[in-house]
Amino acid sequence: MFFTTFHYKPEHMDCKLCKKYVKGKGCTADGCPWLAERIQAGAVDYAEAVREAFPHDGSLNASLHTVIRCFTGSVFLSAAHRQRMERTKKRMGHRKRRDTPAYFAAMYLLTVNEQLYSCTRDCFVPDGLKFEFAYLYGISPGNYTLLSAARDIYTDSTKVSVSDLANAEVVDTLAFGLIVNALLIARYGCAVLEIGERSRT
Repeated sequence: MFFTTFHYKPEHMDCKLCKKYVKGKGCTADGCPWLAERIQAGAVDYAEAVREAFPHDGSLNASLHTVIRCFTGSVFLSAAHRQRMERTKKRMGHRKRRDTPAYFAAMYLLTVNEQLYSCTRDCFVPDGLKFEFAYLYGISPGNYTLLSAARDIYTDSTKVSVSDLANAEVVDTLAFGLIVNALLIARYGCAVLEIGERSRT
């Protein structure tokens, strides 16, 4: 069995090397066809990732702009959030069939804070996530929103609608930003966890 050790670097991701790039016009694609690889290379900043990942929608643009403006330089809510997720990844070990981007997107949300993690710790089983094991007594409305989003992203049961989530009456700005981050992870993988405010190119 052969395992590739190749990793994209920023110099591999220069837009001028892309066949969609036309001298004098720039990129001619509707959206970057290599965004996942560019994120992995560290050639994409947070703002570009968000703008590329979600459709241009007048009702959505203001909420996404707020998410971009409030970005602190890390997709993690805090150092404790990162530590909880890393500990959970270590505790669960590696399973190729289980370890999908959707699995890690759900894990990202379920480890946001200690209360939510305590309520959902038993959901993590060797072959994936069992949301019926969540302990919901006393869970806050905000944490219940994040739990519901994690379940929907993981099971792909409702095709999470970012437009619906942008409604401030349903989801507050903080939760909306966290769910946007989780959707980026589900689409582009764990490289999103290391994305920064500015690209390294």
